[in-house]
Amino acid sequence: MSIINRYIALHILPACAMVLAVILGLDLLLAVSDEADAVDHGASFSQVVTYVAYTAPYRAYQFMPLVLLVGALIGLGNLANSNELTVMRAAGVTLRRLSLGVLLAIGPLVVLNTLMGEYLVPWSQQMALLERSEYRGVKAGKGFWLRDGEAYVFVSAVAPDNSLHGVHRYTFDEQVWQSSMFAKSADQVQQNWQLLDGETISKTSDQIVTDEFEQQAWPVNLSTDLVAKLGMEPKYLSAGDLSEYVNYLQNAGINADLFNLAFWKKALQPLFTFSLVLVAMSFVFGSQRSVSMGQRVLFGVLTGLGFNYAQEILGPASSIFGFSPVLAYSLPILLCTLVAWRLFKRVN
Repeated sequence: MSIINRYIALHILPACAMVLAVILGLDLLLAVSDEADAVDHGASFSQVVTYVAYTAPYRAYQFMPLVLLVGALIGLGNLANSNELTVMRAAGVTLRRLSLGVLLAIGPLVVLNTLMGEYLVPWSQQMALLERSEYRGVKAGKGFWLRDGEAYVFVSAVAPDNSLHGVHRYTFDEQVWQSSMFAKSADQVQQNWQLLDGETISKTSDQIVTDEFEQQAWPVNLSTDLVAKLGMEPKYLSAGDLSEYVNYLQNAGINADLFNLAFWKKALQPLFTFSLVLVAMSFVFGSQRSVSMGQRVLFGVLTGLGFNYAQEILGPASSIFGFSPVLAYSLPILLCTLVAWRLFKRVN
């Protein structure tokens, strides 16, 4: 790494660390405050802190694009305010060379954040849900759909021990309903699933028959590892798990839009982060003396939130209006890049 690259990194990386510490610290304090009612109902403060600590990796992963945007604005802004960028330009260092130094500085953080979202976040969030379920006495997971032969299965929730609660099974023949089954819970015993405390409603030629059962074998290919992952919200899953489950749902004929949106948002986040940093660079390079540090930070926060809200709106809109989720999450990236290109062109 050249001297210029190291010098730029020494200004940007501490600024990013400071921004992350402030944003993450405030968010964690608010999270502890939100869980304060659990202490009044018998939970210990250490349990609440442990739960919030387990959620920290996801919170950091979620904030990273904004952190790098504001950190780049502060770091480059300090260089601009001290006229060091002007000196570099006068010495023959091009904007392309300066931009490369910035991208090399934030590149490892983008890679680290991507790896954290792929490996650390799913595990830590699962541990957070388990910890929260212990002191709140609620089921840890959420509902999900499965395909069981010719039947469709909906599981209402996953408990901390990976048992299933609220199992609904619907059987159809050429889109005509044949039977329904509901079980209060399902446990895995020696790799075989057992349905507990349920009833089956089926149609015969002339009547509807209801049968109750206390225990019934359920020959479904469903591992506890998969159960633990499917019991989490899509945004907490890794891109690999999301891709696998999207393929499974599509092959089973089940709508996979929710998981498909989460996959593309996670897959395109590195590009989104780089595009925001490009906007930060073009803004600083285009106004080295006339903008205060407070204005730069405000610009960064508003820009980051604006483009993030654009993704949050366009993502669900793609499911409603039927256009590709790739396009939905790519449009803010393209818009960021276009804004940066226009600002760079004005500087040149």
